[in-house]
Amino acid sequence: MSTDMTNYIKQRDENKQVSTTGARALVLYIALLEGPKSYEEIRQYMIDCGVVDKEYSIDTIRIDISTLKSIGCEISKATKKTNRKYGLISSPFNLEISTKEVDLMKDIYTKTLKTASPEKLIRYHKLFIKMASLVEKEEIKEALLGISILKSAPIEVLDELTSNEKHNKVKILYAPPNQKTECEYEITVEKFGIRSGKLYLYGYNHTLNTKSFLSVTRIKAVLEKIFDRKSVVGIDTKVTFKLRNYNDYVLEENETITEKTEEDALVEGVYFNDFIALQRMLSFASDCTVISPDKIKNAVIAKLKEMRARYD
Repeated sequence: MSTDMTNYIKQRDENKQVSTTGARALVLYIALLEGPKSYEEIRQYMIDCGVVDKEYSIDTIRIDISTLKSIGCEISKATKKTNRKYGLISSPFNLEISTKEVDLMKDIYTKTLKTASPEKLIRYHKLFIKMASLVEKEEIKEALLGISILKSAPIEVLDELTSNEKHNKVKILYAPPNQKTECEYEITVEKFGIRSGKLYLYGYNHTLNTKSFLSVTRIKAVLEKIFDRKSVVGIDTKVTFKLRNYNDYVLEENETITEKTEEDALVEGVYFNDFIALQRMLSFASDCTVISPDKIKNAVIAKLKEMRARYD
């Protein structure tokens, strides 16, 4: 092999090594922006981001921390006093983020919403706040702070609702829409989900004796957390309907085609409650004919009559 080729390969490998180290250090910096992290938390974060494999060792983490320190970052040691976690105390630079990069982050964030847990949404929310504090341009700050769907949510309340404490029922202070006074609800928490770009708590409302989904932004306080083995979760609403031109629609995970022809399909759907089932049926407009149950069929008819009355 020629000397020139040998030097080229050596230079290429050195550049690759520098690029890999730099990428790891950048991701580590972003991870520590979220808050202090243990070795295992850093390792998992780096693996999730795809910049390292499962062999990412404590020695390599120390190298990456040294890289950050060499550019002026102050990082606390993982000691008993810091709960064995590394923390970013300060950094010597502001972030330079363009509008296009903010749009890219928003794009990625939007794609994660469908599967992101409330805990992960909180992490993202706090990360955007931290990043906004490190940029100078006001328009970029505002853009970063506008990405999170939790920007109007009470984060402290959400932290309480998603804590690792053993509880499945909560008593909350809630501000219903179109109502001036707040009220107390006792809810068996079933899950969290996103509707129309907002985070909702789903569960059985013991106060109203029905299944409810409540906007997290309207939960003002968690008054009590309870573990109740006998807690009711309620029954899902099952609907059978005929869907015309079904190829024009994307069915949800909770909807299954049981029969079909070239144009029509018989679909069975399972929905959290009657309201969501009704909204879903109406979204298909004239292509949907409800077969059962009668309560949903009658609700659709009543809603259509109400809509028609507005034009009479």
